[in-house]
Amino acid sequence: MGMLGSQRVGAVAAVLLSEWVPVLGLIFGGCCTNVFALESLVRSVPKSGNLITFAQFLFITLVTLPSQLTSGGGLRARQVPVRRWLTMVVLYFCVSVLNNLALGHKVSIPLHIVFRSSGLIANMACGRVVMGKRYGRGQAASVVVVSVGVVVATLASVSDEGAFVGESLVGVGLLALGVVFAALLGLYQEQTYEAYGKHWQEGLFYNHVLALPMFAFFYRDIWAQMRALTRESARVQVPGVGALHVQSLWAALLVNVVSQWACASGVHRMTSMSTSLTLNVVLNVRKLVSLVLSVVLFRNPVTPGMVGGCLLVFAGTFAYSRLSRAPTATASKKRD
Repeated sequence: MGMLGSQRVGAVAAVLLSEWVPVLGLIFGGCCTNVFALESLVRSVPKSGNLITFAQFLFITLVTLPSQLTSGGGLRARQVPVRRWLTMVVLYFCVSVLNNLALGHKVSIPLHIVFRSSGLIANMACGRVVMGKRYGRGQAASVVVVSVGVVVATLASVSDEGAFVGESLVGVGLLALGVVFAALLGLYQEQTYEAYGKHWQEGLFYNHVLALPMFAFFYRDIWAQMRALTRESARVQVPGVGALHVQSLWAALLVNVVSQWACASGVHRMTSMSTSLTLNVVLNVRKLVSLVLSVVLFRNPVTPGMVGGCLLVFAGTFAYSRLSRAPTATASKKRD
């Protein structure tokens, strides 16, 4: 019986490893590589946000399309009503555009990461107002810690910009708006998955394909950014391919969109196989790794205020995650 029990434990462990290792590889490998490629791009062409976002959405649409096709070449029947996807698309599109636009307004990658890690503030506020959730005092205290950390990190980063303080504040405003939209997206996604099941492949496809027409409003910017990318690129030799040369920034854009697909796939898959608490912890650890890589690889200046703010944000986030193990947050579940 003991041997049988050990075999069962080993089988369960093997199944968990076969599921979790690829997902964590996609999240940490894809998302961290994405941050590296993104910083390479915005350092050379700061206002390339619309081009980057469009390229990401187009690539992910093309890669995920085969999973939604039937053997006859038509689209599979949707498991979730299209009106649900359309709402999520608008929110997701706004989040992606705002986050990438902010990088063109003197917002450093470290501050970008810290700000996007502060979603608990908007999540709690929106959860209370939109879904009627209730939160304990410990959770509220954790969010206060996160809020203080964001303020400290923001003030430290903006003060370093000198003459560019006004532009930096514009970037911070864009990030703040993006955090609010991201919180609304998370809550709406939670409601949708509760009502219709967790169809992550369908969500990944429709969240991107339905957003493509929206880029028509930015076609002039996208065209100008394509020319700027070509103008600022240097010709570099591809290692191990002899005389083959490529445009450096276009290569960085390709790495960015491929890694964004890997990152988004990992997050969507993990959403379907874990609790929101586990996902929150994993994503914040990933953001911490990205922050360290940004500082080390690109030698971004780090002030004591930035370090203190980062520590407060991540400490508050992990405290909130631990407190959320208790059933203190309740929500009214709504179905269409």
